[in-house]
Amino acid sequence: MASRTHRLPSERIKRFIRTGILETDMVTRRLLMAAAGSIALNPLRALAQQGSFESEAMHRGRATVPVFLNGEGPYQFMVDTAATASLISSDLAKRLQLPPAGAIGMHTLVGREVVPTVRVARMNTGALNAPDVVLAVGSRAAISGLDGLLGCDLLADRKVILNLNGTERVRIARSTAPPRSFRPGITPGIPVVIAGERRLGSLLAVPSQVGRSPVVAIIDSGAEGTILNRAAALAGRAMPLTPGDGQSIRRVQSPTGQVTWGQAMLLPSLRLVGGVDVSNLAVAVGDFHSFRIWGLDNQPAVLIGMDILRRFKSVHIDLKRSELSLHI
Repeated sequence: MASRTHRLPSERIKRFIRTGILETDMVTRRLLMAAAGSIALNPLRALAQQGSFESEAMHRGRATVPVFLNGEGPYQFMVDTAATASLISSDLAKRLQLPPAGAIGMHTLVGREVVPTVRVARMNTGALNAPDVVLAVGSRAAISGLDGLLGCDLLADRKVILNLNGTERVRIARSTAPPRSFRPGITPGIPVVIAGERRLGSLLAVPSQVGRSPVVAIIDSGAEGTILNRAAALAGRAMPLTPGDGQSIRRVQSPTGQVTWGQAMLLPSLRLVGGVDVSNLAVAVGDFHSFRIWGLDNQPAVLIGMDILRRFKSVHIDLKRSELSLHI
């Protein structure tokens, strides 16, 4: 069946273009972008409206879960499937009088940073019940006022479920097989299950392409916007994008407040295996440190952020099975 292209209402596109890319504090890959253009699905329907993404489980566009530390809480932690280290805000660590656990080197998009850590005797949220947890200490301001961040060091054997339709919540679940009703292709009510691979430890990468070129696409529930390295921008023929405020260079901030910069660009096409296409996507492009550490500085690579994931009714990110389930 031929593909159909579903376009956002013209007034909405005009508002996106007029508003441009909004600036916000960012954690590792945090970048808030307004997406303009069309969403193409093969064969049936658009992923979802681009509208409000606020619910009890969302904070400024971030997916969050309630976390208990040493039996106290709940505290609101961001769920970040592309972060290699979990983190707690410095003020909360001080208030809970968590004992220090030495310093670690933490790699972010900004660079390698040496940060202090603290030890938590017990951490609980959903299906995650972890003893003796070591958390990096970061800045609350750099994580949008949240209490902390859950990374792949704690999520590697779990599934992250993002229920983005109605009032359902984000939760951490046990890894499970796809439903038996699964079949390839895009059909409303039947999830698109994409078999990926574990890269760089516990990160989930799924087969994708920009333009006609294959690209390493890492699923990043902690990034509000999608981010490309320069190799992917070149392969996908991304074009410079000047938002309404005239500022085409955007700030990228690490959990400790360190800053680097990315260029706002428009990516004509991004395709995930299974026939899921996103066209005319606003992205940030740069020679970021994480891509170099991952050995992807010269290979097309992309961090798929919440600007894409939030267009589905629900998203299951199974890090143990290396599977991504998209529910239309």
